[in-house]
Amino acid sequence: MIAIALVDLQHDFGVGFADVSWLVSSYYLGSAIGQPIAGRLGDLYGRRRAFMSGLAIVGLSSVAASLAPTLALLLTARVVQALGSSALFPAGVGILRHTLKDRQTQALGVLSIFASVSAGLGPTLGAFLVGWHGWRLLFLANVPIVAVALVLAWRTLPLDGPPSVPRPAGPAGVAREVDLRGAALFAGSLFCVLWFLLSLEHTPAWWAVPVALAGWALFVRAELAAKDPFIDLRTLATNRPLVVVYVQFAAVNVVFYSVFFGIPSYLQAARHFSAEKTGLVMLVVAGLGVVTTPIAARMIDRVGIRPPLLLGASLMAVGTALLLTLQAGTSTAWLVVVLTVIGASVGFNNLALQSALYRSAPPDRISAASGLFMTSRYMGTILSASLLGLVFGRAIGAPQLHVVATVLLVLTVVILVATARAREFSAAAPQAAG
Repeated sequence: MIAIALVDLQHDFGVGFADVSWLVSSYYLGSAIGQPIAGRLGDLYGRRRAFMSGLAIVGLSSVAASLAPTLALLLTARVVQALGSSALFPAGVGILRHTLKDRQTQALGVLSIFASVSAGLGPTLGAFLVGWHGWRLLFLANVPIVAVALVLAWRTLPLDGPPSVPRPAGPAGVAREVDLRGAALFAGSLFCVLWFLLSLEHTPAWWAVPVALAGWALFVRAELAAKDPFIDLRTLATNRPLVVVYVQFAAVNVVFYSVFFGIPSYLQAARHFSAEKTGLVMLVVAGLGVVTTPIAARMIDRVGIRPPLLLGASLMAVGTALLLTLQAGTSTAWLVVVLTVIGASVGFNNLALQSALYRSAPPDRISAASGLFMTSRYMGTILSASLLGLVFGRAIGAPQLHVVATVLLVLTVVILVATARAREFSAAAPQAAG
């Protein structure tokens, strides 16, 4: 929903696009850190407990965000909100994997449909909320959703069974299990990278480059020495298919979220669309996600992972190329056509990569692997926010949109070539996920 409110937030706080882009980057930075930690805590303490705790944190932080008087406090609330939401995906996938013994691909297809609908409806719902009572209502809208979700989780999710490994005792034990030092080094290094990228608009923060490099070096050293690392680099080094899935998912999300956050800002700032009209235009992304996800599920069952991935990458490449046709006077109808092509790629890419994840990840670490899967998504989202903040920092218009589209087109061509050549997407039988 916040995608539709970035322009209003600029005006309310008197800041530029690069500043409000931190509302996107900070949320996904918090999520990137929180996903592996939440996944590990879910494995140790119970996925139902982790899921419901995350919901409660999202609800409380949403109330705090709606009351934030400054951008700094809103950013803080967003980070807490991100940490709470980090528990939902790894815990939910862990519950799914251990509850359903067959037809997991179909179940994932159902979940992907709901994910596509909710993501696509976000800008549309957000547009009417912003138009009705301003951006603060966006965060309060989470509260009744959280309340309903908590009741449903309490009544329907299976009770947590005994943990597969002994639970750590006390805060020190928890700290050892979740590798807080590795998480801190990861967060600090990534923050320096983001700071440098966004500073390129004005005065480059060159100091951030050596600090980031040193941070990454310390992170690698710490992870290799940790008993249970934040990101298990040793396991990734021996599981090439899993690495390929993570990298491709990050790249796909750079493209998707650059469009998802960039187009609403372009339409409102350059084309002077109302929030409501912008939201309706973005609704096409949800509609196509609903249509293509079940098609992707059937394709995966019949012909494997590679064909839907190739189709998704091809549609994404065509869609980003069509962004170069958008001008100041381009009709709304043609804009919808362009977004339709991009939206059609979502179901194929997301579901096929999720299926590839479940075939590549160790079964006993599926929650942690799913958390890292979402971390790769958030890395892509963070990079998309940095790209938009850098290009849209001074002005938002057709020339700036074309710069973004050119970068995305190059990336989609790389994704398409990598998908065609990767052996990892053709080795598994279609039924392996079940």
